[in-house]
Amino acid sequence: MRMMIADRQDRVLPPPPRQQAPRTKAKPEPRSTALVKIRSETAPSKFSYRMERLWLTSWFRNLVQIWMPILALVLGLFGAYLSPAVNGWVSEQAQALRNAVAARPELRIERVSIPVGSPDLQRQILGIMDLALPVSLLDADLARLRGLVEGLSAVKSASLRFEGGVLEVVIVERMPALVWRNLNRIYLLDENGVKVAEVPRRQVRSDLPLLVGEGADRAVLEAREIFSVLEPESERLLGLLRMGERRWDVVFPNKIIMLPAVNAADALRGIMMDQQERRILDLDISVIDLRDPNRRILRLNSEALDQLRRARGLMDGEPV
Repeated sequence: MRMMIADRQDRVLPPPPRQQAPRTKAKPEPRSTALVKIRSETAPSKFSYRMERLWLTSWFRNLVQIWMPILALVLGLFGAYLSPAVNGWVSEQAQALRNAVAARPELRIERVSIPVGSPDLQRQILGIMDLALPVSLLDADLARLRGLVEGLSAVKSASLRFEGGVLEVVIVERMPALVWRNLNRIYLLDENGVKVAEVPRRQVRSDLPLLVGEGADRAVLEAREIFSVLEPESERLLGLLRMGERRWDVVFPNKIIMLPAVNAADALRGIMMDQQERRILDLDISVIDLRDPNRRILRLNSEALDQLRRARGLMDGEPV
């Protein structure tokens, strides 16, 4: 039901219109830039997509960033090495640098010093080194010089040292331990059977024990053991004689001990025990044969054999 409102003149007026809020124009919401932007580029190809995926792998990045540059550098250096011009230039520069270093006075050898060794051995070392002094240390080739010095029979080992313009040659000299006579030649041997020097006569080193025979130098260790067993009788011992390159004979002035080929020192120890108990080496025996380990054979000398024959003749009533 509509309400009627009256004014002062008692007129009936229609109700005033309702006041409505002014309408405001709604702002359009911003549209997504992804929808508004017009894509100008085209879609990636399969090759580009695969390359992008391949680039994400670590081994491919290492290959491109590290190994391919190294390979290019190696190929470049190899090509330069094969190039005659580049190779010749590098060689000239290297030779010039070496000559400049070799000319330094700090590397110049003025003299050679040999503090150890006999005068004769020192002369041999200087002669075999054959250095035209002064010479640069880079031109001396110390390894070759050391090999030449150690090649001398009297040198056991050698070392070279350079300091203050002096090349010092330090050697360990082989010491003679035995005298070896073979085929009318006399040599001095060290403890291992290596030739130290040649001497003209046995009397040059009469203080050393004597070995005689072919192959005696190859059995020096056994010979030294036999000499050690014969030490109590060294005053009258003449030496050892090598028989057939397989066994020894012990030579005294008036008797011989024939040793076996195996365990010669042990067999000789039994004789030395008999010498202490019964003085077997002082008897009239010319040969003691120990070659058979189960039987010892004694051979009398001529005088003892004549006496034995005379004694048997008296016992039997007729000569033997």
